[in-house]
Amino acid sequence: MSAHLRSEIVDAIRSRNAVFIIGAGVSIMASGNNPTASWSGLISHGVNRCYDLNSTIDRKWVRDSVKALKDSSSMVRVAQDVEEHLKKVPGDQYRKWLAQSAGNLPMVNPGILEVLTSSKVPLLTTNYDDLLDRYSGRQATAWDRLPEIQAEMRDPGRHIVHLHGHWQRPETVIFGYKSYSEILGEQAFQAIIRAIASFKSIVFIGFGLGLTDTNFTSLTTWLTSVLRTTSVAPVMLVREKDYKDLFARCLPLGISVISYGKEYEDLEVYLDEIVKEARGPIVGGTGTVFGWDFVGPTLKRLHRRISRTFAPDLVVSTTGPGNFTPSHYLDNFSEDVPLLPAVRLPRRAVRSRQNISFQKIADANGWIQCESDEWDIYIPNLIQHFPADTRILLFNDEVTGENSQAVVADALRSLRYEVKRAALVVSASLAGEVDFYEKIVTGDFVFPW
Repeated sequence: MSAHLRSEIVDAIRSRNAVFIIGAGVSIMASGNNPTASWSGLISHGVNRCYDLNSTIDRKWVRDSVKALKDSSSMVRVAQDVEEHLKKVPGDQYRKWLAQSAGNLPMVNPGILEVLTSSKVPLLTTNYDDLLDRYSGRQATAWDRLPEIQAEMRDPGRHIVHLHGHWQRPETVIFGYKSYSEILGEQAFQAIIRAIASFKSIVFIGFGLGLTDTNFTSLTTWLTSVLRTTSVAPVMLVREKDYKDLFARCLPLGISVISYGKEYEDLEVYLDEIVKEARGPIVGGTGTVFGWDFVGPTLKRLHRRISRTFAPDLVVSTTGPGNFTPSHYLDNFSEDVPLLPAVRLPRRAVRSRQNISFQKIADANGWIQCESDEWDIYIPNLIQHFPADTRILLFNDEVTGENSQAVVADALRSLRYEVKRAALVVSASLAGEVDFYEKIVTGDFVFPW
């Protein structure tokens, strides 16, 4: 990973000079590897739809077409065949097929969409689907609406720019070689793309080994004339194992390459870290509501961030009744990591009868008692029977105002355990104490539980 190129991306986002161009990899991740999220998968789906609608088609054409998709240079030819076949069938079948394939992708893993949206930079995509539109709440616009593209470059946040069309407007979908030839001849659109490349920092996200796909090579056809004369070279984010190959392929195109991590899932974490650094970590404010759409993808990203450096043997939570966040967090583990909930009772000048009774039973059975600013916390004595150096992840919904998690962490460390602290959200004043977190908040906020 190039620290210098990474810092250039951070600076570009911070100065409102970055543009993200998003490829099929993002839709593949967000849709849970839905086959039609990839260009080859979409074309293969189209080949099968052609035969379903017209069984007089030679089966050899179906077999040869699917086989040809292994060669990226043949994809656009097969796509042209699919487009022509479907447009010949009565009943507006080309539009219906787009709606039932590219227009019907499920939103399974929206975390990457949340990160892209939070960047607040112009989002351009070669994808036909509407995953980004739906998640971000932005309107879809296509290559033929130049005023909307220009407006998005000036003041980002209203549109997702679909460079190769959108499924809801089949006339804009750049699919077969004829439509690619047409858009390559659109002088006004080419001028805008070249202007973007000349003055903006372009970051390619979700292309990877799809570099040779027509959806990518058409972009480089537009950009080649300016890439070698601009000081703002585009950057592509790729997997570590693909870095060497893609560096060699991208260098002649004038595109720099950065590795974001070993696995595809690392892209979301890498981007999130860049965006947080560029935008400043503080989010939230009076009345901020973190809904269910926030919790799922955020916990997945937090798990990915933790698993990079720490593999807990045990998760301990002092969150209180329900322990929803740490329990839900464990769904992201492939291993069976146990969760040990502590008992938390409010500290009052005059303790309640139930509190006094529980304290007596806990003391009699050797439970560990911790006193924080606001709570009496009791940890089951089972914790004392784990071997020294046990890796414990102390996990809470939030660490925002008092010292419960810090007090418990000190108690566990006194037992010679390796303890790391985690939370979904933290306050700015405590962020330096917590090892892993997702959001820094100011002001009031609520969770959906």
